[in-house]
Amino acid sequence: MVSMGVATLGVRMHTATMSEQPTLARRALGLRLQRLRDGTRESPAAVGDSIGMSRKTIDRIEKGVQGTKRPVIESLCRHYDVDDKERSYLLALWARSAERGWWEAYFDASSEEVISPDFPLFLESEQIATLIRMFESEVIPGLLQTPEYLLALQAVQLPVPPEVAEKIRALRVHRQKLIFGRKDNPQMEFLIGAGAMHYLMRLPEPVRDGQIARLREVNALPNASVRILTGLHAAAGSPFKLLTTSPDMPPIAYLESRDGCRYIERSEVVFFFERLFTSAQGNSEALEEYLA
Repeated sequence: MVSMGVATLGVRMHTATMSEQPTLARRALGLRLQRLRDGTRESPAAVGDSIGMSRKTIDRIEKGVQGTKRPVIESLCRHYDVDDKERSYLLALWARSAERGWWEAYFDASSEEVISPDFPLFLESEQIATLIRMFESEVIPGLLQTPEYLLALQAVQLPVPPEVAEKIRALRVHRQKLIFGRKDNPQMEFLIGAGAMHYLMRLPEPVRDGQIARLREVNALPNASVRILTGLHAAAGSPFKLLTTSPDMPPIAYLESRDGCRYIERSEVVFFFERLFTSAQGNSEALEEYLA
């Protein structure tokens, strides 16, 4: 059995930063530019007119869905009359946003059909998060899955090309290595539905025992907790993930479904899901108590 033990991940211990995540760097750049524009009380159209760009382009840059070129950032810096320190910071974010992300090797034209285009943004947010909270009702959360469990899960899902399935498995392993290789140790809280545990217990013994051992291993970490839902609860429904990242980025909620995903930054919506998670915790048991 392939070990995914925390102590044997075999990666260099590292503290992730937002500047090392190109998708997040583009998002942070957009937020920074939006705040500068808000400070001048100008509309996107007015700013666009002043530098020879359309309202739509300014809007897409601020939302982080469109890259841009250095002369555009320079023009915006002059328009907002920013100081040298702010200009350097904006240009550093722009430079990082143009680089390749660590996850890009796992994405290509064939994988786009089975991997949401918003997933890279979630992956990068996860790597700089100080608090990670995940609720899964039917399956073990991805960060906790063993390779054998993932193989069993893929075997019952709708088929995808073998090369895509392999890239999904490789990405999962890489994602786990990065998270558990961080030396800043994000706080992690996992809520797992009783259904997921029921299905786990029905898997072949090597898969089942290896996955339970993995859950126990993570649960024993000082910065992690694994709890099992044991009855009706407020979060019943679709799984979701909550990430608290950095002062430059708002907390997010990430919701997955069969037909896509939602990456939510609206504070009132994120707060709603935070309340759901906290409420559901009241109807759960600690992992070791559940397994006793």
